[in-house]
Amino acid sequence: MKLLHKYILKEIYPIFFLGNVFFVLLLLLDKLIDLADLFFTKNVPAFLIIQTIVYYLPSFLVITIPTSAMLAVMIGFGRLSSDSEVTAMRAAGAGKKFFTTPTIIFGLTAFLLGIMMSLWLMPAGSRNAIGNLSKIAKLVSINDMKEKELYDELPGIVFYAVKKDSNAKYRKMVIIDKAQHSVITANEAEILPSGNAGLLMNLKNGRIVTLNEDGKHSKINFDTFTLNSPLIDAKDISVNSERIMQTKDLIENFQEAPLYKFEFSKRISMPFAAIIMSIFGMSLGIFFHRSGRSLAIPITIAVVAVYNILFFAAENFAESGRIEPFLAAWLPNILFALIAVFFYRRAMK
Repeated sequence: MKLLHKYILKEIYPIFFLGNVFFVLLLLLDKLIDLADLFFTKNVPAFLIIQTIVYYLPSFLVITIPTSAMLAVMIGFGRLSSDSEVTAMRAAGAGKKFFTTPTIIFGLTAFLLGIMMSLWLMPAGSRNAIGNLSKIAKLVSINDMKEKELYDELPGIVFYAVKKDSNAKYRKMVIIDKAQHSVITANEAEILPSGNAGLLMNLKNGRIVTLNEDGKHSKINFDTFTLNSPLIDAKDISVNSERIMQTKDLIENFQEAPLYKFEFSKRISMPFAAIIMSIFGMSLGIFFHRSGRSLAIPITIAVVAVYNILFFAAENFAESGRIEPFLAAWLPNILFALIAVFFYRRAMK
């Protein structure tokens, strides 16, 4: 490899790494508050939360690798262009092949990294992350519930307590169970994690009012009553979506539905987009030689937005049978490849 090629790649790789960190954090941004809430108020161990994030990283990286590839190449060549280094290289005899070679090498590296994520690490990581949801549910409590405030943080249940004696004991408790259409009142209540993805409620001196199917209410008074309410159903945890299926399972289910074919093709086409985006980024970096660096992030975000819209449209076309599923997953790549070729020719004039 030529010395200048190494010099160009040294400009690109650090930005590629930082770009992945930036975009992964961007994708995690809306979840950070919920994760912090699990740690600070729901008593979920930090290790379990961090482990779940790590399991989900491959699914994020499948998206961020092509995005960061475009950003890195665009900023790298934009810097070389604005500092007139590209002009100097051209004056020394550098042509299309000279600039394209390191870009293709970098794009292939990003492609191989992306294919490893999409075909192997993403399905395994997603399955492990879903398994962790059950562990987290077993640890969830209502320790952060306050006196005389409605607490609706748990799905399907609303709590209200007039007095809180400790983290687990309450007085004059009202529990609204939306799924069972019932309201439970108790003078005393002790609510603990059941260890089985639910809450164990020990209630004393209360009443259960239930709305029956015929529209009438039934009332039951009790001295003591124990209720074990699941927070997550086991069938909700064992999701078998095509997005988390192993690659071999997708192949075995090709005849079941078009989405299995689309998902398999998508797991190859999305990593391959790193090569296209690298060439596209190089062309834009050279073409916008005066403002390439300042435009890099907004252009990259705009390209990613359009790319994802095209993917959703292609998936709908594949699901409806209007386009062959294997081909549908490549439509965004084909369109952006044509755009990349257009700018490549303009930049290399």
